[in-house]
Amino acid sequence: MANGHHQGGKTVEQPVTQHFANVNLQSLKKEDIASSAKNFSEELNGKGFKSNQLRKFYNEIMALKTRYQSKTSIDNEQLKLDLAIFLSKIEYGKNKAKQGEKDSFAYYLKNIETLVNKTDNYDKFKNFVTIMEAIVAYFPKQQN
Repeated sequence: MANGHHQGGKTVEQPVTQHFANVNLQSLKKEDIASSAKNFSEELNGKGFKSNQLRKFYNEIMALKTRYQSKTSIDNEQLKLDLAIFLSKIEYGKNKAKQGEKDSFAYYLKNIETLVNKTDNYDKFKNFVTIMEAIVAYFPKQQN
């Protein structure tokens, strides 16, 4: 079990590294991208997360970005709902994943969920998108 260990017959889950716990989406800093996104991306790759999965979720966010860019006014409650649906798609992917891939999905979900929970308006959403772009950009090239 990659994410936990046995203790007294029970599996005890290890805490997931939260790369974005200290990121302020209201005022994104260079370090948030240069450090947090890069470290997360590299660790995600090391856990076996596939680049095609990363791109799939990235494309979902880019579709949301496109949809909201064309609006003249932003409904923050609808934005939060759309992001909750996005998280449910990651959860679905985790549940569908092969046994050896579930831990990397859980790791991705926990970290992205941290960012989504901080995203409660369009300005923060734009910074969330910037971090998602950086995660993809820093993701190491995988051999087929």
